[in-house]
Amino acid sequence: MGATVVAGLGVARRRDLSIDYLRTTLTLMVLAHHSSLAYTSWAYFDPQHPSRSTAPVVDPMRWAFFDYAENFNDVFFMSLMFFVSGLFVFSAVRRHGVAGFVRDRMLRLGVPFVFAVLVLMPIAYYASWWLAGHRSGFVDFYGRLARNGFAVGPPWFIWVLLAFDVIVALLFIPRRGWAAWAGRRVEWLRDYPFAAYLGVLVLSAVAYLPLLNIYGFGAWTRLGTTPLAFQEARIGLYALWFVLGVVLGAGGLEEGLLSREGGLARRWRWWIGGCVVAYNALWFVPKWVGPYLSATRVGPMEALLWVASCVASCFGFLALFRAAEWRPRAWMTSLSRSVYGMYLVHYIYVLWLQILLLSRPIHAGVKFGVVFVGTVALSWLTTQVFLRVPGLKTIL
Repeated sequence: MGATVVAGLGVARRRDLSIDYLRTTLTLMVLAHHSSLAYTSWAYFDPQHPSRSTAPVVDPMRWAFFDYAENFNDVFFMSLMFFVSGLFVFSAVRRHGVAGFVRDRMLRLGVPFVFAVLVLMPIAYYASWWLAGHRSGFVDFYGRLARNGFAVGPPWFIWVLLAFDVIVALLFIPRRGWAAWAGRRVEWLRDYPFAAYLGVLVLSAVAYLPLLNIYGFGAWTRLGTTPLAFQEARIGLYALWFVLGVVLGAGGLEEGLLSREGGLARRWRWWIGGCVVAYNALWFVPKWVGPYLSATRVGPMEALLWVASCVASCFGFLALFRAAEWRPRAWMTSLSRSVYGMYLVHYIYVLWLQILLLSRPIHAGVKFGVVFVGTVALSWLTTQVFLRVPGLKTIL
């Protein structure tokens, strides 16, 4: 991505290593998340209906630690991805205009999304079809997808981000007077990060809890066609965090909550500690008090703890990356330049490496390590090859 913004989704700008490296870390967490799903204790595979499985590939070797680690990622990292993706939207629209921005988004998000759905995801999901015992070949599998609907997989993030970008550009950003308003309003957050945390906590609860109550925790739906899938309960939360990123970005990174001299960055140790405390409260408290409370009480308590952990983790990671003194490193620059492509292709390597290790009597932790390291290396290498193609270099 070089001098571009979040998740390869961006526009030319001066490099901000803290944001670049945060984006890179979040993408690596996505790869780790998907690498671990085959080894959680609650994973199951339905060979009759693979789409109903908890993951496309499930290994008989399990490790309960992955329940804890995978859930930590799941609580917050996509909200933070949407936030980071919104930070430079306003400056991009101001520089290129609404039409230019939308055209750029269609090229850099729309084209890779279509390619991922039609080419990359079928190659990845064929691993699950093969695991279910089907040996009729990839052509037959692809034909079934074409008739019944393509599965979106991890690229769901890309189409949702594209929708958010277009909506914000068309409805809000042309009214540019709000940017000065945003700048004045967010400046005070520089010295009052805990007040910002409480405010975002309330907004996140309002955006998430009503939809959670209606649709449940794990429900997915689609917008018309099968590839346009999204999480029903979380779509409001993701939209909120994206808009927060747009607003804080319009106000200036150094002027408000994300200021390197502000309270969030200066007290980063406290925010990381709060992240750890909030997540462990979510993980342990419902288990401890569950036997003594009815389900109607445990459920709402767990939902509130989930929101508190989500916001605390987002603030903790932002504090850490804004506080650190980052220096350019050649390997990190290369990795940061590659993470969009890595996000696009990684699922192929995750699923097929899990298939290759499936029958091996190896500890689940070792299998995860092989899958994760192999996925990072192969996805990185693949993207570096893509980046040497002039047309792809423009998109990625």
